[in-house]
Amino acid sequence: KLPFELQSKMLSLSYSDMKQSLTDGRFGTNYKYMLSEVSTEVIAPDLENISVDTLEIEEDIEIEITAEINKKIVPSSLLEIKFGEHNLSNYDIFWHPTNTAENQNTCTGIIGKSGTGKTQFTKSLITQLVNQSHNNIDGLKIDILIFDYKNDYTDNDFVEATGSTTLKPFHLPYNPFALFGNQDLLPIHAANLFVTIIAKAFNLGQVQKVKLDDIIMLAYERKGISPYDEETWTNTAPTMQDVWEVFEEDEKAPVDSLYAALKKIQKFQIFEPNAERTRPLYDAIDGVTVIKLSGYDTDLQNLIVAITLDLFHTQMHIKGSSVKTNGLQQITKMILVDEADNFMSQNFESLKKILKEGREFGVGTILSTQELTHFKTGENDYASYIFTWIIHKVSSIKRQDVQSIFNIGTTSEAENIMSQVRELQKHYSFYVDGNKKVTLMRDLAFWELIKDLNDNT
Repeated sequence: KLPFELQSKMLSLSYSDMKQSLTDGRFGTNYKYMLSEVSTEVIAPDLENISVDTLEIEEDIEIEITAEINKKIVPSSLLEIKFGEHNLSNYDIFWHPTNTAENQNTCTGIIGKSGTGKTQFTKSLITQLVNQSHNNIDGLKIDILIFDYKNDYTDNDFVEATGSTTLKPFHLPYNPFALFGNQDLLPIHAANLFVTIIAKAFNLGQVQKVKLDDIIMLAYERKGISPYDEETWTNTAPTMQDVWEVFEEDEKAPVDSLYAALKKIQKFQIFEPNAERTRPLYDAIDGVTVIKLSGYDTDLQNLIVAITLDLFHTQMHIKGSSVKTNGLQQITKMILVDEADNFMSQNFESLKKILKEGREFGVGTILSTQELTHFKTGENDYASYIFTWIIHKVSSIKRQDVQSIFNIGTTSEAENIMSQVRELQKHYSFYVDGNKKVTLMRDLAFWELIKDLNDNT
């Protein structure tokens, strides 16, 4: 027996259309049947002499929906994000980020040059995650951290739709030197992370790195914190202001790249100078939290993102694994790095760690950029950690990237896809899901989503 809701929709369909509709998810996922065998014969009922509420299908008829064996009905409370509509058949296409059978992880790459609808798609995705948090496991609110490089996520429509909070890089309410966890020699590790980040962001040499490490350890010492005495780690940690004051005390300090870096950070007052006014980053990310990076130099942007992600990675582990039940995994937090090409090129370890480890902790990452080529650097292949792709029109695309992402073996097939990608219209994209199924779709743009939301209210 099929549920009444589904019977009503299927009465007007031929069997082939019915099977195709179920296969493609045209009726959503309230009733998605996944069986292991393919039926060779179908007994069609006499639709003219049967009422909808008594329609039955023989129990031994098996409808092929996917190749996976999973004889269950997906619950209606499943977190379901509408990505768009099929290009030809116009049926809805959904993404189910908590469903581990569909998604090995929730890491997502969104590609498209300026003006293709990439940001409209991303804002729609974020808004739906917020609005559907009640369908998350245990109804847990999904907190989302957005690094906004172009001031795309601070407009009134997005703020009203998501209830977002915008943080400017002035007195950010978390402390890069705060100590979390019980790792051996924790203050030394915290200092080393900061030195590594600032060295990459400002191209410091080895002498400057050693000098900065000494300064930070002295700042910890002045707060009564010893790397060898765990009981002291609960003392109030030094802030960026404290580190700068220690540095200034050395009247013989050369005016070099380290001086320029610390002075620039201090001049812009990036981080809150009063430790009593700071809080753990995980607490600061409440609902949708946007860190506005537009208007700042690239080195400061990279520094802020890298330090924030390092703190995030540490606190993610302290928070622990997310809830798993019946093939579903709870989402706790999502990270969006918009226009991520410059940050990825710097090869900061924190990004790779979160991409690689995040699923266990219910953390998903969305990387949005203009070209597929941005996902590969000399040191990292970020694409290897991403299982969901939304690819809009791009101008630069490599055959090997297409073959990998689209799971295409032959050169001719890859060339065909490349040609289509170069000609995509605005708000059209290729959706590659976690099982490498490729669908050409028309995106659900943010402006369409909020219009529907407003019409329904």
